[in-house]
Amino acid sequence: MVKRIILLVGMFLPVISVHAQYVSLNVSELDAFRQLVKSDEQAAAFYKRTEKRATEALRDVPAPIALITSQGLLMGDPNKMASLQALHDVDKIFSLALVAGVGKDPRYLDKCISFLLAWATGNNPDGNPINETKLEDLVFGYDLIRSSVPVRDRKVIDGWLSTMRDKEAEHVSGKSGKSTSVNNWNSHRVKMMIMINYTLKDGKYDKYVEEQLQKQIANNLNADGSTYDFHERDALNYHIFSVEPLLKAITVLKRATGKDYFRFESASGGSIKKGVDFLVPYMKGLKTHKEFLNSKVEFDRKRARNNEKGFQINDFVPARGIPALSPAVYFDSSYLDVIDSAKAENGPYFDWQILLYKVRKQNGS
Repeated sequence: MVKRIILLVGMFLPVISVHAQYVSLNVSELDAFRQLVKSDEQAAAFYKRTEKRATEALRDVPAPIALITSQGLLMGDPNKMASLQALHDVDKIFSLALVAGVGKDPRYLDKCISFLLAWATGNNPDGNPINETKLEDLVFGYDLIRSSVPVRDRKVIDGWLSTMRDKEAEHVSGKSGKSTSVNNWNSHRVKMMIMINYTLKDGKYDKYVEEQLQKQIANNLNADGSTYDFHERDALNYHIFSVEPLLKAITVLKRATGKDYFRFESASGGSIKKGVDFLVPYMKGLKTHKEFLNSKVEFDRKRARNNEKGFQINDFVPARGIPALSPAVYFDSSYLDVIDSAKAENGPYFDWQILLYKVRKQNGS
């Protein structure tokens, strides 16, 4: 009953405004960000780094790749390395968009639009969620400046993202019976579809993405908080890789519709909150786990033999859980204490998601 009440709240909220921003920062949140940069040392340092990258990007030429190919390839593979090189543009787009939004300098806006147009006309989405999840910050950046993009250019970029969303919905990895329709692949598919859906705000996939989210909670998250991925890969790192995108997806959904999926439980008792809580004892050092020791996936062993960082059979490092707990802070600020206990000892830990939380908390959004 409680679950139903939480979700029904969203039914009585105003119709989504085409000018509202749920993926990135709205006008009042940008204002709060400007103030935070003046008063918070870590926020100021983050913005200074971002501004530096954006200024450097003013001299750069976009380098989109026709098809992102990274999933299933080892580091060193020429196709993978070419894609990773091209994806440096994503950070440039994010930086240009944020600086354009904060400083209102038309140079950054114009350059950001030129990068986005290059990708919109030079990249052909195929719907592979593991490859296209790497465009998350590009979607965030576009959402931030979209209302300032000329209509003609906006149609081009919207069309590209709409195609990506269609391809994600149709991709074979999401079909029933495949492990990829349940594991982290589907978590990333749900995240990207929700982010694109509420950037475009055309209502085309509103019902579909919510249904897919509910299915993923039911199929991926167990009543004890563990995920399908944890048992398939025998790795907390893959548990995180499945829970983190769901947290980002439900943040957008909460902001757009008012529906709170953080504590929503499936019929079998699984929930995203339980998935986050599953990590807490490992991050506090109360439990340990030998990563990938009994993984059922051969590719994990190939990456270990390729000496790829993070895929060796080693004890889980508590700080590795921060990317999952940081977006969870939006729903429960008590996770800040866990993050503080798990952070590396070489100085203060900074995370963009925590900065977003501070900005949104100030605005009650």
